[in-house]
Amino acid sequence: MIRKSLLFLSVLVSSIVFIGCAGHTLTPEMQSITSVSDTANCKFVQSMYIETQPQTLTYYLKLNTHDSGGDSYKIISTNNQMIMGVNVMMTNFDIYKCK
Repeated sequence: MIRKSLLFLSVLVSSIVFIGCAGHTLTPEMQSITSVSDTANCKFVQSMYIETQPQTLTYYLKLNTHDSGGDSYKIISTNNQMIMGVNVMMTNFDIYKCK
């Protein structure tokens, strides 16, 4: 009985760690999305605001740009704030269609 409990507990803990540490994956189309500084030859799609952790900022910028039909983004402003001990990056950005 104790062995079954320990086995169950170890499988549960390892599953939680695996799910928590698994990285976000981007499709090849999403990987081609880039930031842009010169928007003269681009069509504006929309402005957006997101709150993320610094290590996931690029993922969510590309995800939101892709979901909005754009292929490029331009960061307008960022601000960091600690919320309950977690570093949160608040970002305003514009989405463009440049290609």
